[in-house]
This record gives sequence, structure tokens and C-alpha cells, in this order.
Amino acid sequence: MKNNDANHMRKRSREDPTNAEAAEFSEDQGVGGQQTEVKGTKSSSTSRVSPEIPDESACIYEYVSGPTAVSTSGGNSGNSPGSTHPSERKLKQATLPSYGLVNDTAVFRKELADRDAQIDELREKLAAVETRMSERETTLVNTQAQLQEAVDRNNRYQVVLREEMLRAARQERCDARRALHLKQFELGQIAVWHSNGREVWVEGNKMRQLTMQLEELSVRRDEVEELKKTAEKRARQILRSNDEDSMAPEVQAALMEAQEAALLYTAEFAALGSAIQSLKQQQQDLNHEKKVFLKEIRRVNDEDASAFVAVPALGHNGRYVMMHLLGKGGFSEVWKAFDLQEARYVACKIHRVQREWSQQVRQHYRDRAVRELKIMRMLEHPHLTRLFDAFDHGTATFVSVMEFSAGTDLDTHLKRCGTLREVEARLIIMQVVSALRYFAAQHQPVIHYDLKPANILLHSSNQSSLLIKITDFGLSKLIPKRDGTNDNPTIELTSQGAGTYWYLPPECFDTTATPRISNKVDVWSCGVIFYQMLFGRRPFAEGESQQQIWQNKLIVSSAHTLTFPDTPRVSQEAKDLIQKCLEYHPADRYDVMQLSQDPYLQRNTRRLSRTERTLPAATQNSSTTVVTTAAAASGVTLTGSVEEKLSNIP
Repeated sequence: MKNNDANHMRKRSREDPTNAEAAEFSEDQGVGGQQTEVKGTKSSSTSRVSPEIPDESACIYEYVSGPTAVSTSGGNSGNSPGSTHPSERKLKQATLPSYGLVNDTAVFRKELADRDAQIDELREKLAAVETRMSERETTLVNTQAQLQEAVDRNNRYQVVLREEMLRAARQERCDARRALHLKQFELGQIAVWHSNGREVWVEGNKMRQLTMQLEELSVRRDEVEELKKTAEKRARQILRSNDEDSMAPEVQAALMEAQEAALLYTAEFAALGSAIQSLKQQQQDLNHEKKVFLKEIRRVNDEDASAFVAVPALGHNGRYVMMHLLGKGGFSEVWKAFDLQEARYVACKIHRVQREWSQQVRQHYRDRAVRELKIMRMLEHPHLTRLFDAFDHGTATFVSVMEFSAGTDLDTHLKRCGTLREVEARLIIMQVVSALRYFAAQHQPVIHYDLKPANILLHSSNQSSLLIKITDFGLSKLIPKRDGTNDNPTIELTSQGAGTYWYLPPECFDTTATPRISNKVDVWSCGVIFYQMLFGRRPFAEGESQQQIWQNKLIVSSAHTLTFPDTPRVSQEAKDLIQKCLEYHPADRYDVMQLSQDPYLQRNTRRLSRTERTLPAATQNSSTTVVTTAAAASGVTLTGSVEEKLSNIP
């Protein structure tokens, strides 16, 4: 209470200068609790005390009585003449102005008043900040509760979604096997002879019926042809033995009968020829379907034999739900999976290091796997499969998660369709060349080395879209650095025998020395793929096995001469491009930059061939529809221990 009164009196003293001394004295008296009696001599109110500060033991006061004041120091000295009554005297503590140290007390009081106002303002602001802080803490608590609720809800959704995707995967596998079982009656099946265990193909009902119809029609056409020849011969004999002007009615009737029979047989022969041609086309389509069917049989058999057929999910907390096997290679297998975290389909490539492998094979596989991950990390292009994630699975297995393409691969598409129209084949090659040019522009240029239709994916399930993605960098080469200003750097090929031989150039089969290769290897592969899309077959060693090609060096012996079939008709510009891609000697062959600058690929519109001019405009427009996409800028989060684990595998 005393402190409050002192503060109040101090504030009043700053507002009213006449009461300043009284307030200060009252404060001293309230705190000290004692009355000091002093005596002093009379002095004028305008007189000034000496600026010298007395000894600390001395207590200096001023008596104030009206206009006069008496200053005393020390003990009692009695009443001096002219002094006022003790009850009228006021005791004042000495201040800085009384010693002449501060001449204007109003400035000092105003400064204190301003600081008090600032303190009050800061206290109000502090109270407002504390209020806002309390409100935000309450909001934060509510937000955290909502976030936790959302996390719990998301976890429940993922649990339900995982169960639904697992159920869908089981149903999809059952449907695939049921479809194979039904198609076996139509297309055929693989049977095993009990005597020698050899696998043979047994044709299905559909193919047998087509074959029987073809045989019947062929026999009937041969009969009709003989009858037609007989009728024509008889008509010629009648004409030679009789004069038309003097021909008897019976002879004229016989001639007309022979001519009519010849015309009927001619019409029937033409109709039989058309029917036989239609059946042959159906047989050809059935053969294409049978190739796809055989590929599906192999896929299902590989899926049943895979160790991951019983694995429901991969990744942290079962993030990737396994759907079905997409394909199997020599050292890995690729599964379609569903990413529960990102809600999208992905392709999981599973790499396994087998215990029975030799140390050399293990080291070779480790090097390939590390190089593949390194290459996929550094690449980002609209026509290249993207890498999303990589993680370990077990002690000798790791998984790389890649972008999934809903369409089929180009190899399956060609097996089903046979050939592509030139405008479609050109569009696909343009996308491949765009990716190859991106490879060549890297600081460390990349050679794919395994470019083939099976590694070119149709990204969309929409058949009108020809957007492609190049995948499988398991055999790719990284050229360490550019040799000066050389635009086509090379690297030594130390892995002869790897790759798909139909799509490799002759220099890759040189076993007498260590050849140097460049991106012209991919240019050769590009030419072979273009040729296959246009003519339905590969230009060299078609129908031969990988083993025969390697042992007999068939590519080396047959690639000196390139021939083009008469049908289907293809523009000369396309043939010239293929010829420049398939030059036997690398020095005469296009490199990637030259290929990308070829006029056939550079112009946006090209002169249509005679065959394409006859097609309806709507068909041409639909075949040239292109779906273009831009690569999404997304960070690739990879497990850094994958390469370390590969290097530590015994």
C-alpha cells in the first residue's frame, strides 16, 4: 500500500512541479519512518548550494518555508533569528538540481513520464501477444488432433485398400489362368511326349478348322480350274470345227453351253480364290495371336515358379502390393505392383544374387546392378522410364521401383499386328531418336546397348496413342568422359556375348580384339527396329537362334548386303534412313546427332506415299494422333545402402 502511494505521489510530482519536493520528502519519510530535526541558517530562495557534494556521512536537507529556505548541515545548531515556526517548516531531501548538476528538472520528469507510458504500452502489447499466443496454442492443439485423426483415417484407408488390392491381384491371376485354359481349345497347347520328354505344340480347334477349310477350298479350286479349262477347250474346239455363220442350231447350243460353263467356272474360281485369301489372312492373324498366347503361357509359368508369387507386398510397411509378373529376364524379374502411399501402379524390378553363382558372375551382376541404378538416377526424359525408389529386401535381394506403362511392349504389339504403317513406325522412331539424343548430350554419355522392341513400352493402354517409354538399362554403358571436342566418344566393349544379337552391329561380335563402341551401336539397333516395324521381320538372321548367331557369326556374314521386300510399299526416304543406320562399317554409319538431323525425321509433315494417299482421311488423322507428356519434376528418394549392400554380398 505504501509503495502504491509512493508511485502515485511520484506521478503527481512529475505532473505538478510545485509539489515535487514535497512528494520526494514524503516518500523519504514513508520509507525511513523517522522525523529528522535540523537547524540551519537563513538563506534566500534564489541562493544556490555549492555544487560540491558533502561527505556521505553528512545528511543535507533544505528547510522550505514560503519564499525562503534555510540550509543546515550536521547536528542541531539552535533557532536562528528570522526562522519560521517548526510546524511550518518542510524538510526536503537534496536533489541534483540543488547542486547545479541538472538545471531543468522538467526535462527529466518528462523523460520519466514518457518511459512510464512506453512501459504501459509494452505491457498492453505483451498482454495482447500472450492472448494471441494462447489462442494459437489452442488452435495448434486442435490442428494436431485433426492431423492425428487424418493420419488414423489414412491408415484405415490403406489397410482396406491393401486388402482390396490383394483380392484384386488374386482374382486377376485366376482370370489369367482361366483365359489360358479356354484359349487352349481354340489356339492350342504345349504337350510333352512321354517317350523322350520333348515339348511339342498341339494346334487348337480354331486352327484345325481353318486348315481343313483351306484344304477343302484348295481342292475345290483345283477341280473348278480343271472344269474351267475343259469348258474353254470344248468351246475352242467347236469354234475351230464349225463356221460361225453356217453353224447348226445343235452346235450353237453346244457352244453356248460350253461358254456358259466356262464363265460359271471362272466366277467360282475367283470366288474360291478370294475365300482362300481371306482364310489365309485369318490364319496369319491367328498365328500372331498364337505368338502372344505363347508369350502369356511363358509368363504364367514363370510367375508360378517365382519365389515372390507368395509374397503379398514389398517395401516398408508393405507399401507395394504385388499384382502379377510382367516379365522375367536372365538375372531379374519385373512385377506390376500398387503403391499404397502414392495411389499409383508401379513396376518393381527384383534383383536376386543366387548363392550358387560363381564369384565372377556375382561380381559381374553387382557391377551391372549398381551401374543401372546410377544411370536411372541421372536420367529424366519424357521417353525414358523413371526411377521412383530402391530398397533392400532380405540379404541377397534388392528392388528398384519404376514407372509403370499400362500398354504392352512393342514386341508383343508387332506379334499381334505384324507390321505398322510407315507414319506410325516413323513416329515411334522419332521418339526413340529423341531419347538417344538425350543420352548423347549427357556429361557422361550413355549407350543403351540393349535397344529392342521388347524394351520399348507403349505407355498408354489406349491403342490410338503411340507414346513410348524406353526401359531396361541393365546392359547400358557409361562413357567416363568426353575426349576433348569429340562429339562421338567411345568406350571399350568388355562384355562380348551380352545383349540381343539380332539388334547388335557386326563390331560387337569381334572376339579377336577388344573393340571400341559408341552410340552408333544404338543407331544400328534403331535401324533394325524401324525395318522390323515396316516389313514384319528383322533384316539379318531372321529365324535363327541366339546360339546359332553367335557361333556362326551370322550378323557378321549377312550384314554386308541389305535388301528390302517389295511389299508392303515404303517410301524411298525411309529406306535411305534405314540404309544409313545399317552401314556395315561404323565409320560409314550415322551417329546419333546425324540421325536426329536427317531430313526424313526433321520435317513435321512429309510427302505421303502412293499407298497412304489411297487411305481415307479419317484413318490417316487417327493414325497420326500423338499424346505428348512432360516429365514431372519429382525428387527420387533412394535407399543409399543398396550399392553398399551389393558390394558386401559374399
